[in-house]
Amino acid sequence: MEKPNQIRFSFKQVLLIALIAGTLDGLAAVIFLGKMNFMGVFQYISSAILGTEAFAGGIKTALLGLALHYFIAFCFTLVFAIASTKTSILWKNVILSGILYGIIVWTIMTLLIIPLTKVSAAPFNYERAILNAVILIFCIGLPISYLTARNSSIN
Repeated sequence: MEKPNQIRFSFKQVLLIALIAGTLDGLAAVIFLGKMNFMGVFQYISSAILGTEAFAGGIKTALLGLALHYFIAFCFTLVFAIASTKTSILWKNVILSGILYGIIVWTIMTLLIIPLTKVSAAPFNYERAILNAVILIFCIGLPISYLTARNSSIN
């Protein structure tokens, strides 16, 4: 039984939002982090499961990295969409929830997911960490928050 004013999403809506946010994030990574090196950025992502062998895999490992990138974007979009059905503050305060979600995504990726992968550990760099956080706020958090609020249907 559905409650009145309950937010609903379709799989298609979540997928579209994930594609938009994932594309924005991927472009930002290629432009700002990878210095326009598409192959290197997405091979780095595929190195999470393949290790350093990913960098010798050419377009195949870059495409694997691209698929992983969109899968991660979809997961974060789905989590936000589900969470927004449970608490109205997420879709009522779009900017604040987008900024906070971007920071949460950065924290989860940096402190939990990346350390569990085969990505080579690098020393912590404050400038790079801030750039990564800003990218995730503007390319993941805010778009997911805004588009989720915009595309939700209320019963």
